[in-house]
Amino acid sequence: MHGTSSMLTNSFLVVTLGRPLGFRCIALNSVGIEPRDHITRMLSEQPCPALGTSEDYKERGRLRLMVWVLLCRPLRLLLALPHERRMKLLALKFPGLYTRHLRTLVAGLVLVTILTLLLYTTPTPTSLIISAATNFRSDALVGAEEEPHCSPHRHVFFLKTHKCASSTVQNIFLRYGYLHNLTFALPSSGNYLGNPSVFKVSMIPKNMLPPSGKVDMFAVHTRLSFREHARILHNDTRWITIVRDPASLFESLFQFFHLKNLYGFELSEFSSRPMSELLSVPRFGGKFGKNQMLFDLGYPGNLSVAELRRAIDELDKHFDLVMVSEYMDESLVLLRHLLCWSLHDVVVFTKNARRQEVKATLEPQTLQALREMNSADVLLYNHFVARHRQAIFKFGVQRMADEVSELRSLRDEYYEDCGAREVKGRDSSLKFKEYSGLVSTYVTANNSDQNCLILSMPELPLIDTVRNHHRTLLNVDKLS
Repeated sequence: MHGTSSMLTNSFLVVTLGRPLGFRCIALNSVGIEPRDHITRMLSEQPCPALGTSEDYKERGRLRLMVWVLLCRPLRLLLALPHERRMKLLALKFPGLYTRHLRTLVAGLVLVTILTLLLYTTPTPTSLIISAATNFRSDALVGAEEEPHCSPHRHVFFLKTHKCASSTVQNIFLRYGYLHNLTFALPSSGNYLGNPSVFKVSMIPKNMLPPSGKVDMFAVHTRLSFREHARILHNDTRWITIVRDPASLFESLFQFFHLKNLYGFELSEFSSRPMSELLSVPRFGGKFGKNQMLFDLGYPGNLSVAELRRAIDELDKHFDLVMVSEYMDESLVLLRHLLCWSLHDVVVFTKNARRQEVKATLEPQTLQALREMNSADVLLYNHFVARHRQAIFKFGVQRMADEVSELRSLRDEYYEDCGAREVKGRDSSLKFKEYSGLVSTYVTANNSDQNCLILSMPELPLIDTVRNHHRTLLNVDKLS
């Protein structure tokens, strides 16, 4: 009984005091390590992962030694005495306390020791961070550890979802691949490889594929088929896509493609129409309509709830990163770390985005009708927004804020260095025009800089430029 009491008491002390001081690699009596062994280990053991610098670690070693000298050693000597002698000693030294439970004495000694440590030690910033009583590592608040050295990743599949700011993200991949002489999956003309039909490898002309049949990047519109897309991608390809709030997406789709002609009424009337009527309208051109993101991701529009959840799980497993357009800059930071690229690589000028003055302001009841109509996309979106928040928390909230600030400052530098200015997408002075006059585009004064030129180019002219370069890389000019 005496041995058990001594062991439990010392274990209690090390656990109680060890957590606030960051003792994460110290074995306790409960696994057979004697307290005296701790003194040697305090001074000799290697720092535990994620416990700060070596100086911080030495400081905590000194604190642990002080705990041992002040508390653990005297208490162990006391507990080593026979029960009768211990009680007499306690009665002599602490009249009236010997009848109380030993834990009361232990708690008092613990409190005295903690106060002593607070009064006679100077905590470092790192020790303050680590000394959370819950033993919770606050990576999300103070920033995660620096990532180990990595090499830029150059095999990317980007599923370009409609009206999700995907043209902006696409510019990053087209620019990177062009400047690094990478191969692309491209049609012989235009910017689609499948949709409304799901993708098949046969949609790519044979003379547009490398001899290996594998491409470095896929970044044009398509309709997802995991099996078919995987046939032309390298095994280490990173799979990426982007999502957007479904109500905002559909409003953009409705205005951009003039879907009033398909539905026969304005968007503001959706809340007064029966949901059965809204759901029965066919897709415009076979491509555009309700639950647009799931459609682009290759799924039919009549999934049951169970099938929908399985589909979302399947997407979650396949995609390495699902960006969120409402959190574009944060998504770009996650993207650049996934691919081990620099901040310069993910600087981009917004593409194919409507000017603020032409965006509709929707009533709450209209937004609710749009969400109900696109309920499958709502589940998809909510799932990946939650994933996005988890990724930021894991990355480090403060670290993310710092990198987003760096990215925005760098983008401002590019605006200035390129002499970029915003104009209407169909401005008559433009050499390269956007799809619509509803959107903005950028022109640059510094067209001698290749980076500036590509940053300012709309999707179709840039794809044509990349396609010509791709043909040159494959040496297929004579065959086309």
